[in-house]
Amino acid sequence: MVTTVQRTSLREASEALNIVKKVNHAVLISYSRKIKNIDALSFFRSGEEAFAGKRFFWSDPDGEMTLIGFGKELPISTSGKDSGRYREIDQQWAHLKEKAYHFHEGEDLHQAAVGPLLFGGFSFDPLETREQHWDGYPEGAFFVPSAMLTKAGEEAFLTVNKWKSPNEDASNVLAELKAASLHLTNISAFKEDEKAGARIEAKEELHVSEWLDAIRRATSDIKKGAYDKVVLARDILLTFDKPVKLHEVLSRLMSEQKTSYIFAIEENGKSFVGASPERLIKKDGMKVLSTCLAGSIKRGETEQEDRMLGLELLNDEKNLIEHDIVVGMIHQAFLANCSHVKKPAKPGLYKTKNVQHLYTPVVGQMNDQASLFDLIEQLHPTPALGGSPQQKAVEVIRNIEPMSRGWYAAPVGWIDIGGNGEFAVAIRSGLIESNEARLFAGCGIVADSDPLLEYEETQIKLKPMLSAFGGDTL
Repeated sequence: MVTTVQRTSLREASEALNIVKKVNHAVLISYSRKIKNIDALSFFRSGEEAFAGKRFFWSDPDGEMTLIGFGKELPISTSGKDSGRYREIDQQWAHLKEKAYHFHEGEDLHQAAVGPLLFGGFSFDPLETREQHWDGYPEGAFFVPSAMLTKAGEEAFLTVNKWKSPNEDASNVLAELKAASLHLTNISAFKEDEKAGARIEAKEELHVSEWLDAIRRATSDIKKGAYDKVVLARDILLTFDKPVKLHEVLSRLMSEQKTSYIFAIEENGKSFVGASPERLIKKDGMKVLSTCLAGSIKRGETEQEDRMLGLELLNDEKNLIEHDIVVGMIHQAFLANCSHVKKPAKPGLYKTKNVQHLYTPVVGQMNDQASLFDLIEQLHPTPALGGSPQQKAVEVIRNIEPMSRGWYAAPVGWIDIGGNGEFAVAIRSGLIESNEARLFAGCGIVADSDPLLEYEETQIKLKPMLSAFGGDTL
């Protein structure tokens, strides 16, 4: 547990530093201060060389909270092949927090996501046969960044972290962190490169016939009562004339997908990036919120057409059944871990630039004995990403889906030292490696699903990422 000594203002630093000096094991020293507002993309790009391959980016819908991390001061990972991987990460984080000392400028700094923070994610299915392009993204991987920018509304904060060995002087480490924080704010404003960005040379749709066959097999099995629903995804491969710049992709996503979670995490020379409309779980104090997005239709060309399409979705029996399955599963997970659980009686609409979805939020107060990772374990994968029943659907995906999911459709997000955090479901996403990008999209399959109509739905869902990479159509 983090004590008051471990989170202290610099006016009280002398007493706290004396305590740190008496500790005979390595500790995490963290220093935070409020700074003038700073452009998020400018900050992210400033770490391109010094922190190559060791950055993350996170921005929630409408940019209310933006996090950018550089370096991997403390990595935490698991290769666990079962649900124990969530508990393993949770326990490692709890153990690390006991060795964390947070110093901050100002008397009262209680902003979420400021100070020591863990960022990362999990794979969709630890038992799948993993293809080589997912090397570097294990079953669970998180890290405390060496430096982090937090933008909350109109306020901005900078945090720098150092894992201090027993023989290092705590006062010197804190002085180094303060100096580093000043250096990090000395950046140039972001502007697009004058040179043309990477241009798409080829687009290859992968495993299309196998994917359509998988849908036919799934609908046949569902009609026989083997299971209720399965989500099947496919991928496309883009080839560019030169290596893709991650900040250029993020810039387009920030501009075009304002109602989505924009995320990126670099690993092993690759970048997993996306614009997901779907929150898995958010925790603010003891309040927790999950969002059910299941059932979708395209946006209209005119306001009237868009409204008519929305009404069609709200009254479509297939989509409503699919949506209710997801709401029911999320509701049960909340009842097991929370009190005062609330949800609307009927879904509304959630509209992104290219797609509108059926939408139902679920809210509750987390029980004292539960953690954010407990809810992630129970919620992933929701029927919107896996199917129903949960375990059967994951087995079906493992056996008949023609691609390797890796981190696609899995939880990605952050948790801070106070237990606040947020995870999105990593859909509408892609994996960048040099001059190639692999994009993913899936759809829910039920008894009356038509393979060609599902193919068209994935075309719509691929548009956000295709646009971010400079190509709007296949």
